[in-house]
Amino acid sequence: FDCAAGQYQNLTGQAACVQCPAGEFQPERGQTSCDLCAAGGYCEVTDDCGGGFTPCLAGSYNEKTGSSSPDACQQCPPGTFSPSSGANSSGTCKSCRSGTFAAGSRNAECEPCKAGSYQNATGAAGCIRCGLGSFC
Repeated sequence: FDCAAGQYQNLTGQAACVQCPAGEFQPERGQTSCDLCAAGGYCEVTDDCGGGFTPCLAGSYNEKTGSSSPDACQQCPPGTFSPSSGANSSGTCKSCRSGTFAAGSRNAECEPCKAGSYQNATGAAGCIRCGLGSFC
């Protein structure tokens, strides 16, 4: 018999398969080992996904291999964004350009400043209200 995805058996004559441990996965049937979970996500031990790889959400990243929890995904800080899921480096968190901002963390994109406000700096977490008697 072949072991299911998410399981393996490296010994002959065995009646059962072994579940891949947390931080490892095996997407194919009938394998003799599991693979270390790649950077950019994590591998939980779950029956429904076969212990498969789950990429970090947009706005976050994971630089470490062998992670087993969503907590391994670090959030991009305020003033930055990362549009892609599965990022494996903090370098994917890019500063918002002037005229935009990203409040909070885990931002997939920056928002433009609303009418009546502005932001000249890059990497801003908010916009500045226009002063009284001025237009911006």
